[in-house]
Parts: sequence; structure tokens; C-alpha cells
Amino acid sequence: MPGASVDYVRLAFDLIDEFNQLASAERVMDRMTAVLARLGYTAFLVTGLPEPPERVEPHFLLNRFPPDWIKLYSERNYYPDDPVAAHCRRSLDPFEWSEATYDAERWPRAAEIMARAADFGLEKGFLVPIIRGNGLHACVTMAGQHPDFDPLAKRAIHLISMYAHAKAVALRRSDRLKPIPARLSEREREVLTWAARGEKTTWDISTILRISEGTVNRIIARAVHKLDATSRMQAIIDAIRVGEIRV
Repeated sequence: MPGASVDYVRLAFDLIDEFNQLASAERVMDRMTAVLARLGYTAFLVTGLPEPPERVEPHFLLNRFPPDWIKLYSERNYYPDDPVAAHCRRSLDPFEWSEATYDAERWPRAAEIMARAADFGLEKGFLVPIIRGNGLHACVTMAGQHPDFDPLAKRAIHLISMYAHAKAVALRRSDRLKPIPARLSEREREVLTWAARGEKTTWDISTILRISEGTVNRIIARAVHKLDATSRMQAIIDAIRVGEIRV
């Protein structure tokens, strides 16, 4: 068993102390990977959790899930039907993935998602919800084939997760202070410029530009990803800061 010889309290506080010395997301992920492996987890993700239909990928902060699983998850747009993510958006307390119950007959996509996750070694998981100061949801979620669900292990993971999320956000803010090269397309600049005008809705922008609302959302999602932002508003702020758009 993963926890047979683990001092959970020491493990958690040692890692938290290390976070203060780690200056890059890669180093944080390396240490998280090593520590969580001692608790039976082989993958983890720190991410914001927007309300669907907004996509989740631009909100990833630290990602050590299998790349092929992330690729499939993105290509099939699993997020709106992910029962674990849906449960997190309604929960304040940490939970095992198995607690995110659903009716497989009424919600077949949810069953498909959980079955496919298991194909990538993500058979059992644990999730810690994070409520940010702006009221938005985020989480630290992890999975493996034989995770340690000892109550003390869960408490240690809860503590580690809160500090890991805070560290990820701090690193993201630090990165935003660095110059970002121009990289938006003309269309992305055009849509972001209209989006920056607060009174313009997605429907307004689609009407002005004679494109569908879905196309507007996809263009904004691409801009969010390119600017390494966590939300539409963050992308607008960053685009203005680096001179990509003017309003």
C-alpha cells in the first residue's frame, strides 16, 4: 500500500516549504509528481473550472495528465459532460472521483469519459475544489490505478493542493510581467477589440462581423490560449498591455 510507511504530515509540510524555493512551473510539477507518486497517483492537473460551454484548456495552470488523454479530451470536447468537473463546480469539499455519481443511461457521455480516462491509467482519482477570491472555481485533481485513500493522506493532499494552486497562480502572474511577442491573427485582434468594449455581447460581435456566435467563442478561445491567459477578460487585459489591441 502507498501509505504503509508514509509520514503524511511531514510529506505535506516538506513539499509546502519547497514551494517557496521553486521558481518555475516545471520544477513545481516535478516535485508534485514525485510526492504524489508516494501516495499512489501517477498524474495530476491544476486548473480553473469555467462554466460550459467555455472550454477548460485555456485555464490549465499545471498539467501532468497523460498528453494523449488531454488531446482526446480536447478533440472530443469532453469538458461539458465530465461528471467529475460538474461535481466540483457544485462542491466545496474534496472528494473521490467515484463520488461524482451519474446515470450512465441518461448521461452516456459521462460514462464514456470515465471509461476512456481509465484507459490512460486514470482509474481512481481525488479532487480538491478551490474557490478563488473572484468567486470562480478551480481545482487540483489527481488520479492513478492504486491511490492511497487513507483519511490522513486525503488531508495531506488537501493542504498540498491549496498551496500548489496558490503557487501556480503566483507563477502565472510573474510570467505575465514578461513581454509577450505579438502573435494574434488579425481576426483574433478584431474580435478581442470588440470584446474589450464591455457593452458588446458575443451575439453583438457575431452580428457586427457577420459570423456565428460559435465562431466568435472559438476565436476568443484561441486568443486566450495564445496569450496564456486564464479567461476572456485576462486575455483582453494582456492584449492591451502588450499592444496587440487598442480600445
